[in-house]
Amino acid sequence: MNRIILISFLLLLSGAGKSQNLIGYHSDDIKKIMRETQNEFRLNDDTKNEYYNYLKFENRFGTKTFLFFLSENDTCTYTKLMCDYSELKKTLTMLNEKYQKVNENMWMDEKNGEKYTITLIREQWYITLVTRRMVSRGSR
Repeated sequence: MNRIILISFLLLLSGAGKSQNLIGYHSDDIKKIMRETQNEFRLNDDTKNEYYNYLKFENRFGTKTFLFFLSENDTCTYTKLMCDYSELKKTLTMLNEKYQKVNENMWMDEKNGEKYTITLIREQWYITLVTRRMVSRGSR
């Protein structure tokens, strides 16, 4: 019960349900949050990878895949959202409305005093949004 209250409180504070910046969240919490706030996505646990520990969510139309890369402790370290080019215009609008634009392909997010970069990569067949915690020069 306390865990549910904590997750709900964190969602309200961080806006995680809207931005889906779930870096630092445990895999169990990510599954719960995605199930409750992102009904367009379904967990796909059919694919396993021996090199990477991740959660994979796909939308029912096959135009979006959301990967949450996890540490050894099952905590999210970074994310990749891969979208069909049909999602590009909507994605750019969302990025420009919700985040601070750094340059043509990068935006910045801030959550709980931490800064994150969101990088848009234009692949041949799809686009990818990579969200990572910014590394400060003093922490290297």
